[in-house]
Amino acid sequence: MLRLFSRHRGPLPSRRLILLSSPQLFKPQIFFRRNGTAPTTPTPSTQPQPQPQSTNSSPPPEDDTPWWLRGPRWRRVIGTTIIAIKFLALCHLITTKVILVSLSEGPSMLPTLPTSGSIIVSRLNSRGRGIKVGDLIAAHRPDDMDVMFLKRVIGMPGDYVVVDPMATGRGEDTMMLRVPEGHCWIAGDNLSHSIDSRFYGPVPLGLVMGKVLAQYSGGWRWFTSDPFTKPEPGE
Repeated sequence: MLRLFSRHRGPLPSRRLILLSSPQLFKPQIFFRRNGTAPTTPTPSTQPQPQPQSTNSSPPPEDDTPWWLRGPRWRRVIGTTIIAIKFLALCHLITTKVILVSLSEGPSMLPTLPTSGSIIVSRLNSRGRGIKVGDLIAAHRPDDMDVMFLKRVIGMPGDYVVVDPMATGRGEDTMMLRVPEGHCWIAGDNLSHSIDSRFYGPVPLGLVMGKVLAQYSGGWRWFTSDPFTKPEPGE
């Protein structure tokens, strides 16, 4: 709606134009003046502004499922396979470089070891590292590398040993032998029931698997390097 208001006829010195935005509100929005003055600023609306809503919702709980069990089935299979391979590699590393648990059988080490039991072998002493006379070792048989046997170290490189001490006192000839470099002389504690260096000769240190630390047969027994010392029973 547009209206012109005037008090008398004829030209008016000043006119005002009122523009109404809505006939229901009847609120002036813009004012124009002919005398060059700047238009007035419209009155700001008094309508309430929307208030931001606060969100108090807690974050979703974290998924505790392992990563190898997430996702599609093929990914779970691959993840489980990788974990199994890592576990087997770790077990192989421990048994070849750190410690080995094995079974022992046979009468060759009586009375030090029973005819059957479990043993703990230190793989840190493999290939003769830190081995000395009197140690109980596990080694590969020179004639069968797949077989492990347990013997006592009698001589190290440069030592002189009696080849067959069982011949002493029976009138048989005995022979002294110097252990060559890189070899050791081994024998069982039960000489009458042992196949050792008397038959194989000096055994290469490269065949030594490690030093026997303990044996279990109804209880733990820990061994010393003194062949004349009885192993101490475990607690």
